[in-house]
Amino acid sequence: MGEGPVVIVNGHRLADPGVFYGFPPEALERVEVLPFEAGGLYGSGEQSQRVVNIVLRRRFSSREWRASVRRPTAGGQSNIDLNLRQSSILDTRTRQLAAQAGRDTALHASERVRPDGSDAGDVTLRPASESLVLSLAETTSLGPWAASLRAIAQVRESHSTSLRAGEVEASSRRWQGIAVTGGLSGDLSGWSTRLTLNGSLSEADQAGWSLSRSRQHSVSASIGLSRPLFRLPAGAVTANISARNLQFRSVSESLAHHQTQSRQITVLSGGLSVPLSRRFHDEQAESLLGNLALSLGADLNDSDSGRGEGLNAAVSWMPREGVRFAGSWARSTESLSEDHLFGPEYFGDPITVFDFAKGEAVEVLPLLGGNPELKPPTSERISLSASVGPFTPLKLQGGLGFQIAEEANGIGVLPNPTPEIESAFPERFQRDAMGRLVGIDRRPINLASSLTEALSSNLGLDIPLGRDAALRLVLNHSWQLRSRTSIREDLPEMNRLAGDGGGLPQQNYRFAADVRWGELRLNAEARRRGGYRIRRTSGQNGPDDLRIAPLSVVDLEVTYDLSSTGAERGQKLELSLEIANLFDARPSATLGDGRAAPGYGRDDQDPVGRTALITLKGRF
Repeated sequence: MGEGPVVIVNGHRLADPGVFYGFPPEALERVEVLPFEAGGLYGSGEQSQRVVNIVLRRRFSSREWRASVRRPTAGGQSNIDLNLRQSSILDTRTRQLAAQAGRDTALHASERVRPDGSDAGDVTLRPASESLVLSLAETTSLGPWAASLRAIAQVRESHSTSLRAGEVEASSRRWQGIAVTGGLSGDLSGWSTRLTLNGSLSEADQAGWSLSRSRQHSVSASIGLSRPLFRLPAGAVTANISARNLQFRSVSESLAHHQTQSRQITVLSGGLSVPLSRRFHDEQAESLLGNLALSLGADLNDSDSGRGEGLNAAVSWMPREGVRFAGSWARSTESLSEDHLFGPEYFGDPITVFDFAKGEAVEVLPLLGGNPELKPPTSERISLSASVGPFTPLKLQGGLGFQIAEEANGIGVLPNPTPEIESAFPERFQRDAMGRLVGIDRRPINLASSLTEALSSNLGLDIPLGRDAALRLVLNHSWQLRSRTSIREDLPEMNRLAGDGGGLPQQNYRFAADVRWGELRLNAEARRRGGYRIRRTSGQNGPDDLRIAPLSVVDLEVTYDLSSTGAERGQKLELSLEIANLFDARPSATLGDGRAAPGYGRDDQDPVGRTALITLKGRF
């Protein structure tokens, strides 16, 4: 139903399963996708959510390194990334230590064709950047309780130059932060209990033509409880209860203002998982209904920006093995994240936009960050799905899904700068004395209302190719049926699929093929986005509209195990080549009457294009 799976480790739900995610695949004994009713048994509160059990080896130790180099085939930019990790497992005690360092060189305008044909050689289309990440993850047993600790420290810097008032000006941004999460999980008076404490501290500085500094810190505590209440003929009715409290504080400083924001969020939620029918009540009797289960839930959140509540229900039905239907409904008023409200203001990478007012393409620096004036969004969602399989020796499986969502005060950003949008939000667009668009404020806003309907489908199969060889094929398709948005109540509703308010593609496809043949692995993925229109004037097509062409992108990765025989001794060496955007496809467009569209030359929307990534990694 669009929800991520519940992840348990060695058969137990933990306070922080992320503490295990960094282990290499060799540390796995197996991965199990549990039957549908496991969602209620492991405290997910949603019968439609699947449960994935990660089973680790009882003893494991390795040291890994990885070095990669990425570069566009058109040149002009390069990336180097280095990773080191040490992992160990000794029964219930695990530890991971990791370090990652990366560096990107800048991509300058002189290395690509400019939208206006000018030469501004020192202007960067992509900034130079450096990053360093250090992390620690550890688990142990404290009597009958499982304890975990995870810490991560990061530093990121970027340096760019831009053209402002005819002058090239440099700017830089530095972000540094640390986050620590501790967890306990175990049994408390018959309740499966998970306790989590998290703290984070970060600081961001922007220097150059825009000076600002922001500091943020947060502390949160949460508890999750689940237990069977009583048994029905089909199984146990399970209760799930959770609570979370977050304290957040942000301080922002610039030449123009000094602002301090504090916020507290409390979230309470509960649910019941009810098995209504089981295919086999005992070893011999078979139910005509098959497996049928229901889940009901409610939540309440309270914060400085308002109070919200929500209700949800989900049903899962498996009339026979390999055939499954599911449906869910949810209505909620959600609290806002600290990033949406208090994210520090900064200028993002330059983007090329088409200015409908002047009929030209311009390059602008978008203003990003939070918006403390946002209101909590209210939404109602319905999802239905059906899936079959796997059947036959090819493990053929497929599925269909339908989703409809209505939202009020939804969080979004302003669409393309049409004359209507700019007239309604003049403070969000900056122009120079000549009327040229030089800046766009793309911080989040509340959208008055929105309605979306979509169909999705998927098809997959496995083709055995002999001993130690296999082929897996997957096809996904999404089809937007309706997408209507009202940015403000005094503005007309926009039909996004017809081209109002920025437009949206109606069809999207994804095809993936994974081949394993001995020491060789091949992964290929093709994505196609349908064409669409962006109207200059809502409600009518015109000669000055933008008609965005369909776009197909193919990625290819080839990996070869150079030391398959040494793997049994704990050593491994692997080489891979990944080519993103294999055929160097770029976004293109024409105007409504067929003229070439400014801002959609070869390097305007995507100056990077095809890239090649070479990675060498080893384990010892």
